[in-house]
Amino acid sequence: MTKINWNRHQYTTKLDRDFYRNPKMGFDKPWHDAQQSKKKELNKQIDLGKHSAHELDIITLNSGPHYGKLVCKTCNGKHITWLSKKLVDIIST
Repeated sequence: MTKINWNRHQYTTKLDRDFYRNPKMGFDKPWHDAQQSKKKELNKQIDLGKHSAHELDIITLNSGPHYGKLVCKTCNGKHITWLSKKLVDIIST
């Protein structure tokens, strides 16, 4: 009977694979792809200009013709644009 050299075998668990370690490439990839497409759709509808790489925040309003406004946190709350309900739903989901 031949002896098996166990030193050559690598033992890895299923959780140690990229499918589980990197959600953007594994089990959660469809969700991340959907989020990226929403951001691309938002960028098509709103010109963020220099704020595209900044941290943004949505402030919803209770009165007035607009559903909310988009402000830049990086620029200390600078107003960027007014938002409709559809755009707020795209950004917040």
